[in-house]
Amino acid sequence: MNITFLAPCKDLSGGIKVIATYANLLMDRGHQVTVIHPKVQQPVLRQFKRWAIKTVKNQQDHLDSFKGRLLAVDQINDESVPVGDIIIATAWETAEWARDLNDDKGRKFYFVQGHEVWNGQQERVYATLKLPFTKITISSWLQTLLSEISDDHQIALIPNGCDFTLDETQALTSDRTYHVGMTYSSIPNKGADIGLGAMRKLVHDNPQLKFVIFGSEAPVGNLPPNLTVYVKPSRKRIEQIYRETKVWMSSSYEEGFCLPCLEAMSCGSVVVSTDNKGVRDMIKNGQTGYITAPGDIAEMAARVSFLLEHPASLGKMQTRSFQKSSEFSWERSAHMFNQLISNTQPIMAA
Repeated sequence: MNITFLAPCKDLSGGIKVIATYANLLMDRGHQVTVIHPKVQQPVLRQFKRWAIKTVKNQQDHLDSFKGRLLAVDQINDESVPVGDIIIATAWETAEWARDLNDDKGRKFYFVQGHEVWNGQQERVYATLKLPFTKITISSWLQTLLSEISDDHQIALIPNGCDFTLDETQALTSDRTYHVGMTYSSIPNKGADIGLGAMRKLVHDNPQLKFVIFGSEAPVGNLPPNLTVYVKPSRKRIEQIYRETKVWMSSSYEEGFCLPCLEAMSCGSVVVSTDNKGVRDMIKNGQTGYITAPGDIAEMAARVSFLLEHPASLGKMQTRSFQKSSEFSWERSAHMFNQLISNTQPIMAA
């Protein structure tokens, strides 16, 4: 089949990574796949500057790993979108674009990866969820929410998979360089100030602790000591960071899924996360990790401290966490995705 994904942008976000992953896996299954995204409107000098920096530093974003046809267009409309069998919207703006496309662009699907109301466009977001598209989402809480908003009770649940597939001898290790790690973003919803606050509290009580952070930007301000920062690390380096870290923190307020937590678990790093909803499908509190109240620095630090001070408990949780992570597979999820768009029996649960 000829499949077109409509991406809202081209960057290093987790949502774009998931789009690129499915696009490649569907190509592996014999489909012709195109990913279309709008051009970034920037002054010519800034465009050249970004290109030069990216070339010199060999920086790539997630869509650069896509093996098929990648189109950057001024506008997504009937002139820029090819005729096809399947068109997949991947964000609320792209659903509006897909709504207005002719039927010859393909059967319309809506791949929902989050509750996209953070920019104040709730009315428009909710309107797209009521469009007569076949909807797919990535977590139980989103499936329930979308059904309530849209009154559509046929929403397919296909969870994300994980890039890192280690065996027990690789993942279940205790001799690790860093005590605590986290991903960093300056987006307020990610709650980086909570995670950094927990790190400062932890190091105040134990100055020997070592921390690690990675993200698409470097943190600034009041940072804890003994902190190593990686900006835009490679996927190989990210795996190494997880494998070198005992406890992984996630301090966001809301996530559609929370892919970094799953990746950390698959590498033997035990997760302490705020109840961002996305982790509920992978973390059973006190069994496969810890879930804390959003915004509570003290509780997050206390859970991390307990694990670091009780190696036996950390080891048991590491084993259960790693075993849970093995339930998530990109190949399995791509099979479910392929079944759904191929109009075979929809799969409604992971």
